[in-house]
Amino acid sequence: MKSYKKTRRQFLLSLGSLAALPIISKCTNPVTPEQINSYLNSRSSNNPNPDLLISGSETQIADKIKRQFPLIESLAKNIGTAKSIGYYDGGDYKELTISIVKDKLASYPHLKIVKKETNETVHILFGMKGIYPSIKFVDDNGNLIVRNNQGMEFALKKTESRKYSSIDWLNLGIKVFAFGLLIWLGASILKYVISAIAFISFNALVLGIVIAGLSLIIPFIKWLLNTTGWTVNDVKYWFNRTINEIVRLFMDIQNYLLQR
Repeated sequence: MKSYKKTRRQFLLSLGSLAALPIISKCTNPVTPEQINSYLNSRSSNNPNPDLLISGSETQIADKIKRQFPLIESLAKNIGTAKSIGYYDGGDYKELTISIVKDKLASYPHLKIVKKETNETVHILFGMKGIYPSIKFVDDNGNLIVRNNQGMEFALKKTESRKYSSIDWLNLGIKVFAFGLLIWLGASILKYVISAIAFISFNALVLGIVIAGLSLIIPFIKWLLNTTGWTVNDVKYWFNRTINEIVRLFMDIQNYLLQR
């Protein structure tokens, strides 16, 4: 009997969370199992459950990002497999899916990003602007996306005359990509969140072409890899850094964005 009373009490208390249902105040309108299941299902569908949720303090985000090499390695090795990245923008939960794909838009694997809310899609391709590699944001038809009357192609242009190491090229690529991503997603998103999304996405893109370059003879990719010197170990580099070093990198990316 005590067990029955306890179970009944727990059930009644659980009904307190169903305030959205107009059924508690009227005994003549009892709760049905269908109403309960419908409400609980709608609640659970609103709970974000992405593969990677970017939230918390700068240190917490850096700590989470540091542990994501298996995620980008999975993307690079499993062409067409998508992973979800959740984040908050002005208090609203938003979600992206990212994948490394191989399609008619390029002869090499490249990054595809989809906004879950609108299903808007962007493909990230490498190009060449003058003597420098470039990053291009194109649509499903390969057309350069235009924002503010300007095509979204950005050169990885050296900002200093010194010789760039492969890590320098990687850092520059992340910064330039973050700038383009900020334009595409919208300027309201926090710069630190953009830095984290760009870090994961660009490293996945680079790892994808490095792996492809080991098995495919694509003249453009060979030129790009010879120019930048990128290797698998370069992609692993930042994931092996300390949390504080990753925080400093993200601050550096933020400063780059604020100066554009």
